[in-house]
Amino acid sequence: MNYSLKKISNFCLFVAVSCVSKTDEGTGSAYCILENYGIIASWQGKLDRSNSVFQAEILAIRMTIEAASSLHRPIKIWTDTLSSLMAILNPKSHHSIVREIQTLLLSHKHIHLRWLKAHVGYLGNACPDQLAKEAITKDDPFLLPKPLSYLKAEIKSAALSIWQDNWDNGETGRSTHDIVPRVSNKPVGRNREEIMFVTGHGPFPSYLLRFNLRTHDNCSCGEKGDPIHYATKCPFTLSWHFQTPTVSLKLQWLKNILTNPTSTPNAFHM
Repeated sequence: MNYSLKKISNFCLFVAVSCVSKTDEGTGSAYCILENYGIIASWQGKLDRSNSVFQAEILAIRMTIEAASSLHRPIKIWTDTLSSLMAILNPKSHHSIVREIQTLLLSHKHIHLRWLKAHVGYLGNACPDQLAKEAITKDDPFLLPKPLSYLKAEIKSAALSIWQDNWDNGETGRSTHDIVPRVSNKPVGRNREEIMFVTGHGPFPSYLLRFNLRTHDNCSCGEKGDPIHYATKCPFTLSWHFQTPTVSLKLQWLKNILTNPTSTPNAFHM
């Protein structure tokens, strides 16, 4: 820890550093306790990949405190996780491990937590950082409850999967499905006129007939009054006409209209 370790040594005999590492394979947690630049104790543990970095950080701090409590001499525990320290400072925290840490600190006044800046080359950080990375490859992870963030993500993923299946296999909204095949919680960014043009759900005779608001679906010109008719054939909208698409190219034609900034105004001023 070079400068920082030398400075710390003026105030206490022991120094402890905790670290965390996370990959797709899991999350590693570790600590090292140093005395006069030598490692006198260390620990490493693996968490399931569903566990959060915060859980691993809190676990490392708790394990460090438990080890330091037996030394009965002043010790400072250094960690680069500010969020964990802030959680420990919160007397209203409901996190079980945070509450355990708070109880341990009240019982062992010789233990103090300190924050150090991450990724600035502290020598003391190298040992626990390496142990945390190695822990990921170990078997038998710590069994901690899955975090709320993970459960929310799993529920959201399952809900989207069910929604997508219903959307793919439904009997209604097929014209919209052709344009927007993937469901999402994010708005598609279409305005009212674009939605009416693609879905046909608007002031068109073909749509109004479905709800018995008209006795027929004919346009004033005599042909079926749907969006394609007004965009390509109706003599009353001649100045805004597009070339009539073939059946096989109708879907691509609709997509081009929605994505082409020069076509969109014509289509929705009819």
